[in-house]
Amino acid sequence: MIKTAQLTGTFDLFRLSKSKAVVDLAPNTIRAYFMEGLPFYKRGKAIFVSRTEVEAFLRSETDQPKRSMAHAA
Repeated sequence: MIKTAQLTGTFDLFRLSKSKAVVDLAPNTIRAYFMEGLPFYKRGKAIFVSRTEVEAFLRSETDQPKRSMAHAA
């Protein structure tokens, strides 16, 4: 799979602290996605996330049926 950022040659990563402005998701929401498997990159104290990976993660989440809390245990 070829990522959009690789095709256009643009920088795809953004700081977690800027997530609301970039992808309209709160930083705490994206942190919760980290626990569900969204990859992130850490450089010192800064945490970076790929816009392309966030989009793919959200698409895969909508394709899968939601599990209820009763079935999760």
